[in-house]
Amino acid sequence: MRGIFASIARLFERNPQFSGPLAELSQDPVALAEILVLFRMVLADGIVQPSQLRAFERICAEHFAVAPQDMPELHALLDSPKARACEAEAFTLLRQLDTEARTTLLGGMMRIANANGSRDELDDRMIRRTAALLGLEPAIAIVEKEQGMTETPHDPAPPQASLGDRVRGFLDRYSSMNRVAHDPMLTAELLLLVRMSFADKTVEAAEADAFAAICTRLLGLNGDELTDILKYLHDFGYETTDAQAADMLAGLDEARKREILDHLALVAKADGEVTDRERRLLEATARRLGFD
Repeated sequence: MRGIFASIARLFERNPQFSGPLAELSQDPVALAEILVLFRMVLADGIVQPSQLRAFERICAEHFAVAPQDMPELHALLDSPKARACEAEAFTLLRQLDTEARTTLLGGMMRIANANGSRDELDDRMIRRTAALLGLEPAIAIVEKEQGMTETPHDPAPPQASLGDRVRGFLDRYSSMNRVAHDPMLTAELLLLVRMSFADKTVEAAEADAFAAICTRLLGLNGDELTDILKYLHDFGYETTDAQAADMLAGLDEARKREILDHLALVAKADGEVTDRERRLLEATARRLGFD
């Protein structure tokens, strides 16, 4: 009884303290981001379905060693300032995971969505957006198929490559997209280049050509994949500000940072005029990169 009251009390603490697996979890921003994304799936349609909540709890027990009796404390952790800070950077943190771990996370989301017997449009939208942010969108059908297979009993099949290996193999066909998804620094630079293209609210043909030329000739990306890369950047950029993108690049060596500023200047000057908005973005980025 005393333990139950202690768990309830933690729900009302501003900075609750945790023990056991939850203490470890509270000190692991990446694992915390995984659980936050899984819990978002439970809340996708604004209604907490008991079947989806049970699926979430089973995943927490299987992958994060959170026992059923620890669920009240887990919810207190998810509502803590530390968790809210992780949530703001969730996809930046999750991109540190390897393909196998990101695939497992996406599969967990599908498992939660499917627990209610059917998925609605909000569930599908969240799954596809998360897949894009995790760099897994081209392989989403493979993960979907795997989830369908694991939910239905079937005769033993011959050994085959793991789901993560199959997803990796599929993503390898999209080498540039895969490279962007696995390189936070490259993603941050591309985000800033896109923001520079849109700085004056319109994208001139010359600016689009400059962006494409930088991507293909200077950064070595495949021109045939630029549409998919731009879609990925649009989704990722939804939660990333110009300042956050520039801050991610601040630790690079001086030569690489000057190169990034040169690329931004090329886009800004592409249409023959540097607007006030473009100049402000270039100057603000330079300051964040350590140049006066």
